[in-house]
Amino acid sequence: MTNGTVVLAGSFPVDHLNLDGMAAEFGWSVTETSSLRGLAELNTDRNVVAVLFNPRSLALGWDQALRAVQEAAPRALLILCHGFADSIDWPQVAEAGAFHSLLLPFAGHEIRQSLGFVWDAKAQQDRVRLCA
Repeated sequence: MTNGTVVLAGSFPVDHLNLDGMAAEFGWSVTETSSLRGLAELNTDRNVVAVLFNPRSLALGWDQALRAVQEAAPRALLILCHGFADSIDWPQVAEAGAFHSLLLPFAGHEIRQSLGFVWDAKAQQDRVRLCA
């Protein structure tokens, strides 16, 4: 699988060294952007494999944020990041196009698991492309 980038869209209370190390296990780098415009620019220059986005810090509802992130990085898998008290209807969020969700603040094992899901999904996409 080709190298890729995991993008944090919005602001996050995150230890970059920890996240950078976990992403590197999958052959990816991590970068941040505070705006959807920045995400779209990153998407033109890099292979964005996943976007972890925080709707609250983007000043949008989850549905608006999801659509905007999909538009900015259409090939990326989208991971909705939310607080424990946020009410999330997962079937509705998944139907709208989210790949996964993570609770804030991040727990290391949950990030690694989520990145593993992304890696597997991207590997399956690569296998399908090779067979087509």
